[in-house]
Amino acid sequence: CVMVGDGVQITGMAVVTIVFAALGFMSPASRGMLLTGMVIIYLLLGTVAGYAGVYLWKTIKGTPDGWRSVAWWNACFFPGIVFVILTFLNFLLWGSKSTGAIPISLYFILLSLWFCISVPLTLFGGFLATRAEPIQYPVRTNQIPREIPARKYPSWLLVLGAGTLPFGTLFIELFFILSSIWLGRFYYVFGFLFVVLVLLVIVCAEVSVVLTYMHLCVEDWRWWWKAFFASGSVAVYVFLYSINYLV
Repeated sequence: CVMVGDGVQITGMAVVTIVFAALGFMSPASRGMLLTGMVIIYLLLGTVAGYAGVYLWKTIKGTPDGWRSVAWWNACFFPGIVFVILTFLNFLLWGSKSTGAIPISLYFILLSLWFCISVPLTLFGGFLATRAEPIQYPVRTNQIPREIPARKYPSWLLVLGAGTLPFGTLFIELFFILSSIWLGRFYYVFGFLFVVLVLLVIVCAEVSVVLTYMHLCVEDWRWWWKAFFASGSVAVYVFLYSINYLV
């Protein structure tokens, strides 16, 4: 539930940012405008993250009990990881006396924005989700888990293979993005990037649906995380491709 909520928030931030950049409201030529816009949009979409995470939790459990914990995890999980990485890198830059280190004042401003805007909005979104009607299952769920038949191949192999299809839709655009980052160029093709993002979302959804169907065909009811990681495994290929480009 937490990862789904954070994923909705990150995806929404990416879509809105790319649309605004394609329309000319955010230009990479203006120093800091694109990054500032991304941070503001991410903060404002905290309500969507809290709503999505708590709504899924309520649908699974059948009751909103414990929604505050889910909302807090939604508000702190991904930003917490980012701040830990940012702090580690900042200490390295401070130790090397680099001018690229973030000033301590800006660091506390980001923390204030997180806890004063993002966290309250996420909790508010979770509260709205408790008032919404949960999704009704079309069939009754059996309380006794059935035995899962033996498989001829491991599930993790299928999950890793599923990530190749979404990666195929973006690796060309990823090359131009990495070239812009490491070669000091401006990236302006946001219209094409928006098309690639839409295709990526569609392909990821279709891959998860097909993988879930394959698991249900062999009577494997433990499809939740496998469907999630099937689309998420594209991140492994993006990471490896980025390392390969850098090397």
